[in-house]
Amino acid sequence: MEKVEISNEKALKALEQMKTYCSATNLDELNYVIKVMKKLRDAGVTKPLEADFSSLKN
Repeated sequence: MEKVEISNEKALKALEQMKTYCSATNLDELNYVIKVMKKLRDAGVTKPLEADFSSLKN
């Protein structure tokens, strides 16, 4: 399987589209993930799966 490069914007677009088909019982969780992705994007994290968050505090 080849590695596909996906940007935060592309992932956010897909998540927003998924809201249309998401069951009501999972909508809150999906909205949470969208908020997290937007926060990462706004913080300048372009590759969250490769980022080192170990030094961050809550």
